[in-house]
Amino acid sequence: MLTKEELKAKIAQGEGLYMEVKTAVTSLPRNVYETICAFLNRKGANLFLGVKDNGKIEGI
Repeated sequence: MLTKEELKAKIAQGEGLYMEVKTAVTSLPRNVYETICAFLNRKGANLFLGVKDNGKIEGI
């Protein structure tokens, strides 16, 4: 499990091949399943829910 500081540092790196963020304030976005499938077809990755594209943490 990541610490709060580690989580913020990862999010600050931005999205890439092995990390994506999704805004999910009250429910899962529809395209979350596409992202999960894409990550499963690679070597895995990190998907952070409740984070806006600009890195702001909104929460679920």
